[in-house]
Amino acid sequence: MRVLTVFMLCLAASRGDDIAHAAGQIFNSILPNLISNSVTGQQGNTATNTLNQIGTVVGGVVDYAKKKSYEDVLRQVQDSTTDEDLLRVGEEMINADINNAFNYIQVNLQGKTSSMSKSDEAQSNLLTVPENVWSGPTIRPFVALFDNYHKNIIRPEFVTPNEETEQTTYINTILATGPIRSLVSFLVNKGLTQLNEYNEQVDLLKKIWFTKYARHWSGLCKCSCAFENVFMAELKSDQVLGLHSWLFFAKRELDNKANYLGYIDKLDLSGKGLILKQHSVLSNTKDAPEVNMFVGTSPELETALYTLCFMARPDRPCKLRYNNVPFTIMTKSIRADNVPLIDTAYPTF
Repeated sequence: MRVLTVFMLCLAASRGDDIAHAAGQIFNSILPNLISNSVTGQQGNTATNTLNQIGTVVGGVVDYAKKKSYEDVLRQVQDSTTDEDLLRVGEEMINADINNAFNYIQVNLQGKTSSMSKSDEAQSNLLTVPENVWSGPTIRPFVALFDNYHKNIIRPEFVTPNEETEQTTYINTILATGPIRSLVSFLVNKGLTQLNEYNEQVDLLKKIWFTKYARHWSGLCKCSCAFENVFMAELKSDQVLGLHSWLFFAKRELDNKANYLGYIDKLDLSGKGLILKQHSVLSNTKDAPEVNMFVGTSPELETALYTLCFMARPDRPCKLRYNNVPFTIMTKSIRADNVPLIDTAYPTF
């Protein structure tokens, strides 16, 4: 009778979609002992142990039922994050960016231009990146992802086991860094205690950044994801989408697939990098009239800032600050299989 009571209480505590899971856990754990006790007639300590096992399983099931869904997580962050929170945690993330490469690269701004001008105001590449920067602890697994995608947004893409491994390697690598630890601590302090679990942290980042989705003009082809658009570039006919990573742009320049025409505007981040607005052409004919990107910052910092702003201020300005220099992260969301994901994200000022 007590077993039945505990079981019914557990069902009441569980959400509707967790009932089957809860029932399976309980019976798988306690049924062998119950049968054994019934057959042998053993009572006492064995019965007590069985009840203790029931309590452990029930506690685990209730914890499982309390876990928030992905959309509940996003909603809670939006509802509980203040503008002051964003300023504080954003600055904390930038201060924690020990893999920042700004002091090791050369930025050749050259002439100013505009988004409307077709004149080439820069005869040299924008970026000169030493070889040791490419082998940085987080840059190396980040760049390894670049060959996993096709730039054409209507060309089907299939994630291979090796590509899946590369995604996991990148996530595991950045989860050990200061900016991402700041992000996770911030989310946990907002009440998302399930993110104390490492697997939950991996799953959240993987869902936000690597879930494949179809853009509305590409039909049913799930040919895009947030990582590809934000940190690489996509092509819609002659239109360039994304192109917000200085590392990807530097690789394009090295391969003679990007022609930097000049800068439109820039914002200095007190020695931690730049936010640059520039005009470039990709693959000789694909015009990117106004490209916004961080320059010199680490992949993990950019991932952390974009994730924070997508979760806290989707589709509206996310106002941040570093050393009294204000700037903004803009994110745009897209719904895929009825859940929100990052369409694109970039810095501006």
